[in-house]
Amino acid sequence: MKGCIQRRGKMSFRLKFEAAERDPVTGKRKTKYQTFRGTRKEAQVKLAELVAAVGRGTYVEPTKLDRCRVYRRPNQAVGGRP
Repeated sequence: MKGCIQRRGKMSFRLKFEAAERDPVTGKRKTKYQTFRGTRKEAQVKLAELVAAVGRGTYVEPTKLDRCRVYRRPNQAVGGRP
């Protein structure tokens, strides 16, 4: 598996990695991007973790519903509106 790091800001990086083998039908790569905030060294560690998870087959893509549950207030409905 491959991956690379691109600086986005002073303490922000874009991690690019292949999320799976090529699509058997189209033959295209499944490339994923993830923003990481921290030092470059921490970003390298995170990228290594992501690539290793893909290699083991344990990588799960985050969904919008997961992010909604993480960021919602306790008295807020799951749909995102108060």
